[in-house]
Amino acid sequence: MSALLLCLAFIQAFLLTNCSDGYYWRDFAGVVPLDAFVAGQDQNDRPIYVGQALYGATLLPSKIYTDDSKAYYTWGGELSTKDNIKILCTQHPERMVWIDSTKDGIHQLIGKDLVKGGYEASYDLYIGRAFHKWQTLVGRVRAGPTVSAYHGLYISVPEKEVYMDSFQILTYDYWANVTDQARCFKNVMLVKS
Repeated sequence: MSALLLCLAFIQAFLLTNCSDGYYWRDFAGVVPLDAFVAGQDQNDRPIYVGQALYGATLLPSKIYTDDSKAYYTWGGELSTKDNIKILCTQHPERMVWIDSTKDGIHQLIGKDLVKGGYEASYDLYIGRAFHKWQTLVGRVRAGPTVSAYHGLYISVPEKEVYMDSFQILTYDYWANVTDQARCFKNVMLVKS
């Protein structure tokens, strides 16, 4: 029995170390990498990417426009920076899945791998998006320690912050549209002798 448990532990450790989340943050200095994740579009149908911007001790989800070296984020209004920016990248954009949600529905997304977009004291920050004035804009979704502390989506528009009750939230689903599932997870048969 102990040999069987040891074998199962080895298989589980092997699978977990060989299958990564599939998304990562790269430093951004004005050039959008080829593997950057497209999360929205501006009014001219150009891509908008997900960024992270450092604001004091807070790491905030932000939006990055094509051909722009700044990240735009909200903190009571629209702010921007050229410093300390990261951009969300992936080799598997088909596994990045947007799910419709509301501020009151975030806690019901049980079993979903919500993509964390930053850090704010006492809150989990996730990546959200919504359609606003001919653009699909990304921003931060604030989720506190209790359901009453859950907030909606905050997006930035020139000179102000816009709050949305209904939005889409970004999740990572390893099995979404995957054709090479056997690469990481194989059926294993253990035979007790």
